[in-house]
Amino acid sequence: MFNFPRLRNLMRFAGRAIDIGDRMARDTSAAISLKHIEADAIAATGSTIAASIELGISQSNASRLLQQLEDYLGVRLFDRERNRLQPTREGLQLGPEIRAISDRLRALKTAAMELESGRSREIMLRLAFPSSLSSTRIPKLLKNFLAANGPMRVEVASGSYLAIERMVADGEADLGFARLPLMSPGLKQEKILSSRVICALHNDHPMAGSRHLSVGDLKGQDLIMLNRERPVRHELEALFYKSGIRQRPLLEAHSVASACALAAQGLGIALVGEIIAREYATLPLQFIPLEPELPVAYALISGEKFPMPKAASLFLQSISDWT
Repeated sequence: MFNFPRLRNLMRFAGRAIDIGDRMARDTSAAISLKHIEADAIAATGSTIAASIELGISQSNASRLLQQLEDYLGVRLFDRERNRLQPTREGLQLGPEIRAISDRLRALKTAAMELESGRSREIMLRLAFPSSLSSTRIPKLLKNFLAANGPMRVEVASGSYLAIERMVADGEADLGFARLPLMSPGLKQEKILSSRVICALHNDHPMAGSRHLSVGDLKGQDLIMLNRERPVRHELEALFYKSGIRQRPLLEAHSVASACALAAQGLGIALVGEIIAREYATLPLQFIPLEPELPVAYALISGEKFPMPKAASLFLQSISDWT
């Protein structure tokens, strides 16, 4: 699923060290480890003292590792002159290759640690949110997340709730934001966010000072509703029908962002979910609860068929207080 060109390169270079291990297994007289390779790479500075400090071992152990590596290779890599090391002709020839293997193995270990911690740039964290959030709340959440967890690659996709469900179910996104109840199989609810429908209206609207607005108060008003594909639209129409009101909206919007923008122009009262509408509090709008209350629930979702990357788990932890 993922493309790891850098890791493949690291594995290719590390293969040289693995070849040494294979030969070691066939040669019972040798016991070569990564420490031996590192000792040679560090001793190229000309001192076993430098090698011992870097490896966290004694100087005598560093000298012994170098000797064992020479015994295994069958050549003398260094001439010893007191505490100094002078590379031999063979050492000059083989040294760069040994040091390259050491560097690549260290890079491979670092990459593996990054993958294990969920902070690798090799794996992209893929998020799917409705456009109303991907341009408001998500940049703020990502800023805090990356500041706390270090740089990593992130992709933010947008779409309808159904499109987001399909992206997550098909493994095209690690985490998504959807409205409950879910319409697609193969999804897990990682975090539920409870909300309600509210009325968003311009500050200068005659009803802007109300503490709440009932369905009856909305009779005859210019209403802005989400399009008919949204479940909340059907729930609102059922609520109006139950109250004996037959009223079509003046305007239909395909996102909460659009509905709030229309209301901010004084074109009517938008009936929208509060958790998303509050992202547009900087607009000249008043947010007033609707009565009777019409609950709306959202969820952060993951796919059942795909293990959640650690980066996605870290992101969930970072937004645990988002309500």
